[in-house]
Amino acid sequence: MIAPSISKFKQLKLYMLSYLVKHAVNPVSTPLKTPYVLAVFLLILGVVAGFFVGQGAAPTRTITVTTLVTSPVAPVGLTGEVRIGALLPLTGVLSTFGAQYRVVIELAEREINGYLTALGRPWRIKFVFEDTATDPKTHLDKLMALHGAGVRVFIGGASSAELSEALGYCNANRILIISPSSTSPALALEDMALRYTLNDIYQGKAIAKIMWLRGVRWVIPVWRGDTWGDGLSKYTNDYFKEICRASGERCGVLEADAIRYDPKATEFSVEAARLNDAVSRAAAAYGRDKVGILLISFEEAAAIFAAAKAYPILQEVKWTGSDGTAAIEPLRDPAIADVVMKVGFYNTMASPGVSPHGEKIRREVKTKLGMEPMGYTYFVYDIAWTLALAIDAANSYDPVKVMGILPSILGRYLGGSGYIELDKNGDRSIGDYDIWAIVKVGDRYEWKVIGIYRGLTETIELYS
Repeated sequence: MIAPSISKFKQLKLYMLSYLVKHAVNPVSTPLKTPYVLAVFLLILGVVAGFFVGQGAAPTRTITVTTLVTSPVAPVGLTGEVRIGALLPLTGVLSTFGAQYRVVIELAEREINGYLTALGRPWRIKFVFEDTATDPKTHLDKLMALHGAGVRVFIGGASSAELSEALGYCNANRILIISPSSTSPALALEDMALRYTLNDIYQGKAIAKIMWLRGVRWVIPVWRGDTWGDGLSKYTNDYFKEICRASGERCGVLEADAIRYDPKATEFSVEAARLNDAVSRAAAAYGRDKVGILLISFEEAAAIFAAAKAYPILQEVKWTGSDGTAAIEPLRDPAIADVVMKVGFYNTMASPGVSPHGEKIRREVKTKLGMEPMGYTYFVYDIAWTLALAIDAANSYDPVKVMGILPSILGRYLGGSGYIELDKNGDRSIGDYDIWAIVKVGDRYEWKVIGIYRGLTETIELYS
């Protein structure tokens, strides 16, 4: 990730302040037992508050311990519970995402309210959870219901289809919605939505490079026919064809054999039979080692692999996936995990980068859910925290004001996913992709990060 242009001194300052506020001096986990500790704690918090408040360059301020202890700065106007809608796919084909998102939002809520308590603020944050079932209409219905109850700021749009369905309503009603995992390039717009992840123009490059590096020269695409699937498959195929042209080799995308399936499908015997025919023809013409399957899917990938088990040749070519299938629980099922591992199913997922909060988030998800957190889970943590900081700095729950101050907050925030910089459309501007694959550990199948794609240099590093 490219960090904003700040001095090394400020980077160190940010690191220390961020670490102290959310770790060493979190009043939830570390009671403040003496006046001296309280004074030091308030001094740190006062510097943090002064550092975050305001747009543009942070003002130079002299803050004394006495001032902080006797007259803590508190915004006027925010009192009681400030509610943030958390529209999560707790069920449906992104339920692994939703489960992880809820765990870290609950963690952030505890931390934020401890922070506000220590500052003497008269308001507390409250995340209101709703299950979208990974369904765009349900997502919109839940958003509208919460808006009717007074909620005007949301974490949501886990899938691009969900975000797309909600955008018209959010724009018309000036509702702020921030997504951790919507990646469709079609949604790279200047609107009331922000996305703390990269759009799929970048992921398409990463997947194409990975397939090429693995020796794939002929790609057969299979993808879910929605806003996200259509966009990611297009960009991946286009970039793969660019690599082919530059190489001078005989290679390409077998578009006549491509399979676009209904996102609501749950059974894939017909698609598996078609894929078997396509792979058989391609393998006969070019060799099995040069044929690869590109699968752009959500958790229905488990049903696709189950159907593919009926055809031996589908287990003899390389499969490559994406963020929709990285680290998802259904592919760890022993009934299919052996096939997933055999075909070397590599999956890209936006990397959270290095952060002092990384291990804390990992430990929370591992303890509560027994799984490794995906990159987007770290992004959710950052959405929760930066929303709280922006609301506090703006001294307002007005979505337009909060959205306006967020870029200033992000320029000074070191979160669970490192530094965050948004482009003019409100999307994360550049970053890396972890490469996830299923491995066997003892008698269990586990997800593991086996490499990384570096966005800045467009290079791949595979770990030993």
